[in-house]
Amino acid sequence: MYKILVLPFDGVMDSSLALTHDTIATANRLAIMKGQDLRFSTTLFHPGRKRIRTGMGATIAVRPEIRIKHYDALVIPGLGLATAEEIDRFFATRASRVVVDWLGKTGRRCPLIGAACSAVFLLAEAGLLENRIATTTWWLGATFRERYPEVDLDETRMLVDSGDVLCAGAALAQIDLMLHLIARAASPDLSREVSRFLAIDRRPSQARYMMLSAVGGLGKDVTEIERWIRTNRSRSFSVTEMAKALGMSTRTLDRRVRLATGRGPSQFVQRIRLEYASHLLETSDLPLREIANQVGYRDATTLRRLLRRHLDLNPSELRSRSA
Repeated sequence: MYKILVLPFDGVMDSSLALTHDTIATANRLAIMKGQDLRFSTTLFHPGRKRIRTGMGATIAVRPEIRIKHYDALVIPGLGLATAEEIDRFFATRASRVVVDWLGKTGRRCPLIGAACSAVFLLAEAGLLENRIATTTWWLGATFRERYPEVDLDETRMLVDSGDVLCAGAALAQIDLMLHLIARAASPDLSREVSRFLAIDRRPSQARYMMLSAVGGLGKDVTEIERWIRTNRSRSFSVTEMAKALGMSTRTLDRRVRLATGRGPSQFVQRIRLEYASHLLETSDLPLREIANQVGYRDATTLRRLLRRHLDLNPSELRSRSA
């Protein structure tokens, strides 16, 4: 039996908690059908608590005490926090500090720890992500990067496996986390069967879902940089030209953009161009050549290649998704 400890908080996303249960229940059902020996069990736990209240108001019983050595994995579902202010308020509470302390001293002894969405902030707060690569919900990337500069954040990734710690992206990425856990604990074949049974598509990247206009915490300076890029996106320009037009040195431009986005100015420009190209593909009938021209690329081939590399999509997929 592979034992999974599930740690929910008050306000936990009901969907994230349900996906944890449903994915494991499906894996057990399929394993039984195939006569496989490995089974999964889940235990709901919160240090010092006997019950928690979900985001939708459901009261759920949890165990207040456990022996961590009896468990193979610890999973923290999404916390349901969507803004920097909510993150700050959450970590100012005694309840969150109790869990952070428990994670740093006891939870870290679990062989495998996983968290999705804003719950990844808990792992970083407990010091479990220091000098590791991580991902989290994409619109909180700037907030995460400011709080935890010692973590190598890549919010474009849907899931990051750094050995004994798993991080998953926004909200429903909880299912990506659980499918990966099943692949590691049982087999990739069982994980693929669970995903087919639940009709879950492969989603290696969050990049296709990211909208710069929804990203919080960019700051006034970077917002002005973004505005200038959008105004000039249909033509070619250098980082030096952009810095001069904005009244700053290239070094200052690079520092401000990296601090907010974790990427250099050229990558920031490319992200804005691809976001607008995706918007045009989904909302217009313009030929790909014309869209490429509108976002500053010389030809349709270049745009098609960049969409595939950075968003894991091709133009026809974007148009069919819209249709």
